[in-house]
Amino acid sequence: MTDSEESQGHEVKDQHMPSVELKELAINLLNNSPYYRHLGMEVLQVEEGKCQLRLPLKAELKNLFGMLHGGVIASLLDSTCSIAAGSLCGIGEIAVTLDQTINYISNLREGCLLAEGTAIYKGRNTAIAHAEVRDQRGNLVAYGSATIFILKNNQGNR
Repeated sequence: MTDSEESQGHEVKDQHMPSVELKELAINLLNNSPYYRHLGMEVLQVEEGKCQLRLPLKAELKNLFGMLHGGVIASLLDSTCSIAAGSLCGIGEIAVTLDQTINYISNLREGCLLAEGTAIYKGRNTAIAHAEVRDQRGNLVAYGSATIFILKNNQGNR
C-alpha cells in the first residue's frame, strides 16, 4: 500500500469516528428538528452503527381507538434506522430511507417507547439497518428494517 493510499484510508476512518463534541452536536440538531419536536421524539444515544431513541406517548399521537397511531411507530423506526446508518456516513454524506418494512407486534395506550437501531451494512450508495421498538416494560411493539440511500454532497438539493 502506498503512502497516499494509507492516508486516504486513514482519512475515511477518521470521518466515521466522530468526536464526542460532534456526536453531541448531531444529537442536538436532530432533537431540535421540527418533526422530532412535534412528535416528542428524542435521540438518546448515537454510536458507530447504533442509536437509541425515545418517544413518550401523548394524546395527539393516538388514533380514533385510543391507541398509538401506526404512523408514529413507522416514523420512530424510520428515524432509528436512518440515524444508525447515518452514523457510518462520512463528511458530506446524508442517510435517507429508500424502503422500509414494519412488523407491528403490539400497541399501547400510554407510556413511552424506546427504539434501538443497528446498521448491518453500509456500502458506497446504500445501507441496511434494522430496529426494534419496545414499551417501557421491554415488550416488543414493532420491528422494522430499512434500505437507506446515501446522498453525497447535497444531492438532495436539486
